[in-house]
Amino acid sequence: MEVIRAFIAFEIDENIKNEIMKIENKIKENEIDVKLVERENLHITLKFLGNVEGRLLEKIFNMLDNIKEKKFEISIEDIGAFPNEKYMRVLWVGIKEGRENIIRIQKELDNKLLPLGFKKEEDFIPHITFGRIRSFKNKEKLMKIFEEYRGYFFGKCIIDRLVLKKSILTPHGPIYHNLKEVFFD
Repeated sequence: MEVIRAFIAFEIDENIKNEIMKIENKIKENEIDVKLVERENLHITLKFLGNVEGRLLEKIFNMLDNIKEKKFEISIEDIGAFPNEKYMRVLWVGIKEGRENIIRIQKELDNKLLPLGFKKEEDFIPHITFGRIRSFKNKEKLMKIFEEYRGYFFGKCIIDRLVLKKSILTPHGPIYHNLKEVFFD
């Protein structure tokens, strides 16, 4: 039985990706030891499903088909790190306007996926991951970049669909393929 690694996400506009690439380029220029997310892989994860058996995929497709939403706008603002800025592991840009819609849709997904055996998210925070810290080499340079981008407005974009993505892990980073898109009204 085929097993695929999958997650459900929102795509983001190219103009937002361009703005995020400015930070990524500064991180590269300053030789900060961060595994950066490829431009084409930037997105908002709603639900990481992990390894999914093929027989479950059809049920996930059907569940997604039953999600009825209207398009909405979000604003991408600020920069942060998980678990926190003192001990950075994951670097992200935040979502300000529209985050309540993202949280509501994520909770709906959680509830609909529960009967299929997927656990609920504990503390979902809408964000776009753009890097993962490999070591703390040049951390002071990273902190300067954080200060520069604190509160930064990356732009606005329309969220108009949910996407189920297949993730193939490679030595050069993940490759994503869209398995299903559900468009909003």
